[in-house]
Amino acid sequence: MQGDDNGQVHILEMVTLFWLFFMTALFLIQIHIPDSPSIASDSTLELAAEDAIQMGVSAPAIDESIDNRLVELLLADDREGACELLLNGLTATVDGECWLAKNAGISAPHGDGVEPSGSSITVHRLVQVDADVWTVSIDVWYRGGIH
Repeated sequence: MQGDDNGQVHILEMVTLFWLFFMTALFLIQIHIPDSPSIASDSTLELAAEDAIQMGVSAPAIDESIDNRLVELLLADDREGACELLLNGLTATVDGECWLAKNAGISAPHGDGVEPSGSSITVHRLVQVDADVWTVSIDVWYRGGIH
């Protein structure tokens, strides 16, 4: 009698193929793909920056002939004071950095000069002060890093 080993080889091939498929499926199931950041988180940061700028624009000026406190500080070219006013309007959970540019000038940071920890969002606003146009930008992020 002559033995035929082809049947046994096919069985081993099928068992190996099944084992390979099963282990690949287990590997793919265990891969952790992080969720994308929530758009709600980004909009919260954006609203915090917009609120801080709005608070600066709505704060009353010391000189009653000027519209608001932010315009008053920019008119006096008090960039540090203007940025301090804006950054004081941020909530306790948000930190930020203020950037100012006059007319076609280069935007420069003013204030403490803190670096963002994690992702940040920048909100810009143009403010008319007499014949000058100021670009007011606030770069905001969550204190303590990513949320």
